[in-house]
Amino acid sequence: MHKMNVIFATALAFSTWAAAAQPDFIQGPIQCTAYDGVTNDLLTAGLGKSGLQGAAPGFADPVKPTAAELRRRAIYNNYRALVDITPNGGYGSLYGPNIDPHGMDTLGEGKVAGEECLAYADDGSGRQNVTMMVQIPTGFDPAAPCIVAAPSSGSRGVYGAIGTAGEAGLKLGCAVAYTDKGTGMGTHDLQNDTVNLINGLRAPASTAGNESNFTAELTAAELAAFNAATANRFAFKHAHSHQNPEMHWGRNVLQSIELALFLLNERFGNISKHDTLVIASSVSNGGGASLLAAQQDAAGLIDGVAVGEPQIQPRPSSSLVVARGGVPVAAQAKGLYDYTTLGNLFQPCASQSAALAASPLLGLIVPARAAARCAALENAGLLDGIDTAAQASQALAFAHEIVERVAREVRA
Repeated sequence: MHKMNVIFATALAFSTWAAAAQPDFIQGPIQCTAYDGVTNDLLTAGLGKSGLQGAAPGFADPVKPTAAELRRRAIYNNYRALVDITPNGGYGSLYGPNIDPHGMDTLGEGKVAGEECLAYADDGSGRQNVTMMVQIPTGFDPAAPCIVAAPSSGSRGVYGAIGTAGEAGLKLGCAVAYTDKGTGMGTHDLQNDTVNLINGLRAPASTAGNESNFTAELTAAELAAFNAATANRFAFKHAHSHQNPEMHWGRNVLQSIELALFLLNERFGNISKHDTLVIASSVSNGGGASLLAAQQDAAGLIDGVAVGEPQIQPRPSSSLVVARGGVPVAAQAKGLYDYTTLGNLFQPCASQSAALAASPLLGLIVPARAAARCAALENAGLLDGIDTAAQASQALAFAHEIVERVAREVRA
């Protein structure tokens, strides 16, 4: 893997907690599938080390992909999204499915046999439906049980941490507890009124009901009116679920661990937390979720945390000091919504600044729309440049000052 900053913390106390009964937050069925490690597997969906390096796996019928095909594509894309799969980057020699826990190339294609279970965590309303997944490799040793919690990074689906945390856990013979932490691939096609199920398949919202990963909260009349006014739109779970998923990321990670303990008890019996090593891991938003879980872990489920570049949002506090290169930074962190909202507001206009003329992604911007955003900001009194060029330079300068300005507003 890439070099990463690692945080490792040992819990203050161990608990004898064990899951004898199905957790009450699990709503609906737990769907389990066994993989033989040859034709299909937990880590690479049957692609192996070589297949993950190759072309994206296709679909027999692109209009109607199967659940197995969607799973294979999801694992392929999520693995490659966060792990450099080029030989010059070290894939296949320093890391990858073929590299064992001792750093040796002994695992061939690196396919891992075992069982994979999917379930929703919900309050019974069907509005949350946080995807949970537990992978139990055939090499799991009930005499020395271990669990790696692997919440997804970004807004990825439940396979989002398979290459960054799942692979390490599976190679060590640990069960891996994944969660999409309420973000995931919930996509409601409003025009056609179809939604995702837990296995990625699409279904009409009316028939999916509480089995939908996400359905926008619209009445039939509201949906019809919206489609008539603005056709061909999509609603996405992370943005439009009204659940504020970030607030529950820590809880979701803890729930995934509880589900893993329950499933392990079902299969092996008497797997208690006292005897089970539990490490919360992942990167970026997943790393932040793991840290939140450790902070909220009143039951002592987590023994250690190993995360890379965690996305964290400390609350402004006079007792908190943020330093860079040993020098205190005047501004403290602000909530993710504030950063994204301010960025979305000013970045389209800022893209037209002469200072960004060499940006390699500038071709993705529609200049007329960017200029319209500049004009709208000027009309709202947020910019005062005399033309688009001046407004864009102001917007860029503001973007550079967002952290400090937001912090000043909080302190005021």
